[in-house]
Amino acid sequence: MTLQQIKYILGVAESGSLNKASERLFISQPSLSSSIHDAEDELGFRIFNRTARGVEATDSGMEFIRDAGDLYARYERLMKKYTGKEIKKFSVSALYYAFARKAFVEIVNDFSDEGYDFAFREKKASMVISDVAEGKSEIGILYLSDSNRESIGNVLKSSGLTFHPLTECNAFVYLHRKHPLAETESISLDELSEYRFITFDTDDVKSFFSEEVIDRYGLNQAITVADRATELNLIEHLDGYTFLSGVFGEETSEDFVLVPLRNPDGRISHRFELGYIMKKDAARNEISLSYIDAIRRILHIAGFSC
Repeated sequence: MTLQQIKYILGVAESGSLNKASERLFISQPSLSSSIHDAEDELGFRIFNRTARGVEATDSGMEFIRDAGDLYARYERLMKKYTGKEIKKFSVSALYYAFARKAFVEIVNDFSDEGYDFAFREKKASMVISDVAEGKSEIGILYLSDSNRESIGNVLKSSGLTFHPLTECNAFVYLHRKHPLAETESISLDELSEYRFITFDTDDVKSFFSEEVIDRYGLNQAITVADRATELNLIEHLDGYTFLSGVFGEETSEDFVLVPLRNPDGRISHRFELGYIMKKDAARNEISLSYIDAIRRILHIAGFSC
């Protein structure tokens, strides 16, 4: 078994999905699956069980993953000791934003000859913060709103992290193009009351709305799913909806539409501040600065002021 295979196994274990791991590791899913199958054949037991929700480690797999993680960490320390160099890493954790992925691809292409170990993680807001706080990622991409600013601000402060604003955006309702409300100019929460709210991130709901609004409109009774693909499937087939910021970019599909969310007084509000988080004393090296510049450029092209 090679160190590359161990890296792949650890990547799948962290992602919980072959598809997500293949994106993070910049390898095709068939190649990743084949590499893991080869490792399982060599070991004589299954490391992962494939399920409808992704992959789960078997009992033997969990033990192997713990030992493999220790081995890979020792390998990195060995390389540092005898070459005088640390394995260069650049990782980003982000909410599900197309612009963040697009900027990351640019960075991988620009720095591919410099020996970096790259990783891109798409996660819930709380896990984005944890990744940066624990040093798994250098940069995290998320947003602040009136509803979550104080709570997230306290978590960032206690974790030694700082938030750096990039731009502002509005809340939108995300619907399938055949939804009865898809062609309206704007939608209120009252108009959504008879439709199913679907989300894969319950914490994200609290970011958009206050507890009072969540209780009043039954947003705490959402259908929760494990990933974005399932969310879109249910939105289409159940006449459902979810909420997104206006920063959606090239992910917008002709099968789905974004309709502005309005307040009862008719004004479009629910503004959010999009930005990135880093450790308070972290140095912004060349690759970090390049990634932030790439995001600013992409957002500017999309019409946002940064």
